Amino acid sequence: PINLTCYVDGSEFAEFALSKNAEIEYDIANGTIGNWTSDVSWTWQLHSWDDENESWKRAASDDPASIGIGLSTHLAWVSSNANLSALPPGVDCNGHGWVMGSGSSAHCMCDKGWERPGEDWLSCVIGGGSSAPGNQTDPHDESLGEYEIGHSTVTFIIDKEQRKRVAYSGIHWKVDDFLQDVKTLADE
Repeated sequence: PINLTCYVDGSEFAEFALSKNAEIEYDIANGTIGNWTSDVSWTWQLHSWDDENESWKRAASDDPASIGIGLSTHLAWVSSNANLSALPPGVDCNGHGWVMGSGSSAHCMCDKGWERPGEDWLSCVIGGGSSAPGNQTDPHDESLGEYEIGHSTVTFIIDKEQRKRVAYSGIHWKVDDFLQDVKTLADE
C-alpha cells in the first residue's frame, strides 16, 4: 500500500501531534506526556483505533516508530490502569467534524455544509449525502434520557446566596474559564 501521509512513522506523527501541534511535553522514552510521568504503578501503552471493530486495541509494540501511518491511522497513549471503554472513539468524522460524547452516546458534530449520513452517527458527508448503515441508536436520545442535557443547555454557577451569577450556554466554552469562575465565587 502507498503511504499518503507526510509522516514517516508513528513516532514522527506523535511528535508532531503532541509537541508541535498541541504544545504538550512529550518524552515517551522518559515516560512523560504532559504533566504525567509513568512510575512503578502504571505505564503508558500505545493503542490504535480498529476501524473494523470500532474499538481501541493495544498496538503490537509501544514503540511508535514501529507503527505505519496512513490516512485513517489514529493512535492513543493510554495509562495501563485506564478503563479503555471510557476512551473517546478513534474517529474524526471523516475530517469534517468532531466527536461529541463517548461510548454509545458518541456522535459527530459535523462542520457547516456537512451532515451525518442516515443512522451513521460517527461520519460526516457533504450536505444531502446518502444514507449509510450504522449504529441505529440515536446518541442524542440515549444521552438526553440519562442526563437531560443538550446542545443548548445553560449551566449556571450559583453563589453562596443561591443566586445565579454566571451562565454558560451551549457546548463551546472553556473548562479553565468555568473553573476560574467557580473559584472566584467560592472565594467571595
